[in-house]
Amino acid sequence: MNNRPAPDFCLPTIDGVNTVCLRQFRGHAVWLSFWVTWCGACQQDLPQKEVLYRSVRHPRFTFLSINVTGREARPESVPAFLREHGYTFPVLKDDGTRVYDAFGITSVPATVLIKPDGTIAGVYDETVPMMEIMRELERILPEE
Repeated sequence: MNNRPAPDFCLPTIDGVNTVCLRQFRGHAVWLSFWVTWCGACQQDLPQKEVLYRSVRHPRFTFLSINVTGREARPESVPAFLREHGYTFPVLKDDGTRVYDAFGITSVPATVLIKPDGTIAGVYDETVPMMEIMRELERILPEE
């Protein structure tokens, strides 16, 4: 899985206003976070991801989260969930489980780190401490 090219994707933002494609961020270290609203581990993980999103200031770092709509009980409830918890990080809507499956994800929450060259640095499930993923991010961040 590691060091293979990350599957490209284009997904709509949660509000449906824009479409975001992974290829837009070539040259950036990219943190992808897969999640769903009903998942207890996701509910513990998302506040940490919000802190990460708000605190990492690097010109070539991109944080994206992907709501796995194919695993949501009520996908239409996601915008209210985000507002209720005050999350401001970017949220994309998976096409069912298309992108989730393309990355070989099998559980949520899951994190994928993508190197600036577009290859996968690592895929992490909920058992991997966030600090370990942060260390890998630090390693792959390009020079400012």
